[in-house]
Amino acid sequence: MSTAEALQPDGQASSPRAPRQRLGQNMLGLEYKWLVTIAVIFGLFMAVLDQTVVNIALPKLQAVFGATLNDIQWVITAYTLAQTVSVPLFGYLADRFGTKWIYMVSLALFTIASMLCGISWSVSSMIFFRILQGLGGGALLPIGIAQVYAVFPPAERGRSQAAIGVPVLLAPALGPTLGGYIVQYFSWRLIFYINVPIGIIGLFMCFVLLRRGRVNAQARLDVLGLTLSTLTFSSLVYGVGEAASDGWASGKVLGFGLFGLLCLIALIFVELRTADPLLDFSLYKSWNWSSAYLITIAITFALFGALFLVPQYLQVLRGLSPEQAGLVLLPSSLVTLVALPISGFATDRFGPKWSIFIGLVALGIASYLLSGLTLTTPTRLIQLWLIGRSIGIGFASQPASVIALSDVPRAKLARGSSFFTLQRQVASAFITSFLATYVKNRTIPHYAHLAEQTTQASPLYTYMSGVVGQAAAQGRWTLPVQAQVLRQVAIQLRLQATVLAFRDALMLITGLIIVAFVLAFFVGNPRASGAGAEITE
Repeated sequence: MSTAEALQPDGQASSPRAPRQRLGQNMLGLEYKWLVTIAVIFGLFMAVLDQTVVNIALPKLQAVFGATLNDIQWVITAYTLAQTVSVPLFGYLADRFGTKWIYMVSLALFTIASMLCGISWSVSSMIFFRILQGLGGGALLPIGIAQVYAVFPPAERGRSQAAIGVPVLLAPALGPTLGGYIVQYFSWRLIFYINVPIGIIGLFMCFVLLRRGRVNAQARLDVLGLTLSTLTFSSLVYGVGEAASDGWASGKVLGFGLFGLLCLIALIFVELRTADPLLDFSLYKSWNWSSAYLITIAITFALFGALFLVPQYLQVLRGLSPEQAGLVLLPSSLVTLVALPISGFATDRFGPKWSIFIGLVALGIASYLLSGLTLTTPTRLIQLWLIGRSIGIGFASQPASVIALSDVPRAKLARGSSFFTLQRQVASAFITSFLATYVKNRTIPHYAHLAEQTTQASPLYTYMSGVVGQAAAQGRWTLPVQAQVLRQVAIQLRLQATVLAFRDALMLITGLIIVAFVLAFFVGNPRASGAGAEITE
């Protein structure tokens, strides 16, 4: 053990048994491991919430600032890019200087930037402050996960990941509902101001409760790796973000995508030959890490895919307001609070592999049922399917993280968690743009097919005939009326075609879950001696 490892935060030597003794100590009636969990939850919730809550306010921000659609989209893009770029760097800093102080710096930056976003006076100032917010938010999720993972013994990892899974999974689902309510009844500035008291409370708790953590004084910053990772992921995320508006075949998207892929190849080449890499691609030699990552991507696709598709279906196709759509989604969000603790217990009792199995079965069935949506599907039935989906995600997502992190060396836990989170963030940025383009492209052939199938026996023909007959009987079958009927026919065709495109997208998600289920058969339960088996100082 190095000198840095053998010292407590106050610089006094500790016995090798001290960390384990502290685990059993009670503070305010709670063991230290649970106090750490509570302390970091504030930052985790805010970081994940801000990925979705701001989206609902974009039309309001566009009107207030008089911005173009492309300009206002940068409010989202700037945050995502900054968050993605900062993740690898903060992972290194946490291993080098201790998770406590780096986490607190990140939380403070995020909180201050949130306040500045609230006082923004132009779209340019908003974008700049969102960059600062993203830089701070990038570290909160991976370092928070690493801290909680490190203070729990291997036999309780399931419960630890279930606890931090509450803000990670609940925040994206609550984001649109909360954002819509605030924008509708209060001011858009409150979306950002609400982070300030939460951040202050989180900072105080972290300062009082967290310990410095192990410090790797020999760690050196991989400058070349940092440069290449910044170029790689910023190019890929930006290119993917532009694909939704410009199309995947546009020169801008292809150019940034190709540049990002070339940088990725160079990054992998460099990092595999670096003694202390910023991003340890050698982790992919572990089957558990690789399979857990692929399973996580499938679950992330299901999570963010449904969060994009279902609200669009409810608002665009069913005509519900953002608030009404949020209420449809709310029960499934609350079910997550029940599913996660049960999943944590099951993971610790039977192993994460079996929790993943249960979760993927529930998620697959729910996704398949959702793929049967029509324009008249009862909302209560949709809620039931979404509840099944939440149960599946609650059971499968966090155990996959347990398996992945179990093979990360203890000295590189923060960097390993950052690497895992970074890949998930890049995937989530890809998902929304991909699905938006996929639905758009699938709508066109469905529209053409429906138009060809509009015969005398079809419901649309019956509807059109009824309108024509009623107008003719009243002597109002004029050219304007004829044009109105044709517009109504086109609208109905468009709605039906879009529903079918949504169903295709949901069926695609179902297919990915099936692939993840097959992969889960080959996953092994983590070793009892994995990373974080000893409590950090």
